[in-house]
Amino acid sequence: MNLPLLITTIAFLLLSSHASAKEDCYDCHGQQGGRTYVNKDALVQSVHGKIACDKCHLNIAPYPHGTVSKVNCGICHFLGRDGAPKEQAAEYKLSVHGLAAGKGTMAPTCQTCHGGHAIYRSADPRSSTSREKIPALCGRCHAAELGVYEKSIHGTLLLKNNVSSAPTCFDCHMEHRIPSASEAKWKLSLVSKCGTCHPEEMDTYHKTYHGKVTRLGYTTIAMCWDCHGSHDILPQNDPASTLSSKNLLSTCAKCHPGATESFTKFYAHAEETNRAKYPVLYYTFLFMTLLLIGTFAFFLTHTFLWAYRALKERIQKKGGM
Repeated sequence: MNLPLLITTIAFLLLSSHASAKEDCYDCHGQQGGRTYVNKDALVQSVHGKIACDKCHLNIAPYPHGTVSKVNCGICHFLGRDGAPKEQAAEYKLSVHGLAAGKGTMAPTCQTCHGGHAIYRSADPRSSTSREKIPALCGRCHAAELGVYEKSIHGTLLLKNNVSSAPTCFDCHMEHRIPSASEAKWKLSLVSKCGTCHPEEMDTYHKTYHGKVTRLGYTTIAMCWDCHGSHDILPQNDPASTLSSKNLLSTCAKCHPGATESFTKFYAHAEETNRAKYPVLYYTFLFMTLLLIGTFAFFLTHTFLWAYRALKERIQKKGGM
């Protein structure tokens, strides 16, 4: 018997049966208009294009299939099988979505965001998780937040001005490891996240009482969103902005109930070296700095002169003995 020929024949038959099995699925599921229609071209071009149907759809009985179980993405992704990324699956399990789903509560699953068959990489414009589609994706469940975000400065930049670097839901709330909005660690990390786009404002914020307390790990003090808003961030010259002249006092009063109009004159992001924008602060800072240097210089000189005189007198006393 020709052993190499036998092995080749068996391999051919196995591969042929695998390919024909997938094609057999298209006999029914490739019919447009059907309830279980699968777009063959979309599936072939997706990240799962080379995976056999029964790798995801387990325990499928011969036609008619009867009850078909929902696909569990974790069979590959949570275990990292066949090169499937597992970090995202682990993060999802710990997220508010994953924890809710684990308790049987209605919550987004992998398919809710990524789709079922036409799953593309996020960099692909066809992907449901491509950057420009993220707000609409999250808005399926969070319609109120989406409506507010669309009118905000971030939403306007991304959705109307096509500025792809503008923050989306994922930038603040994370992609898979979505934490509870009350989680202290997330709040502190979010302050730093704001600083990646607004480094100057972050630097001046850290110089204030609010910023210094936050850097110590406390979350009970005013953070970026307490003043600027969260989803509804608007330019300061917009009448609807939380920092507009009309709303500023009420914004401060959320933490400082006794605040008056004079309280709102506080420089929240003042830069003492900016003479053009903050001249009073600049000259005050310059005066106090010179006063401090002058005071130390005077007493340092006085100390050296006193030490020199004391040393000189000691030498003279020893010489006269």
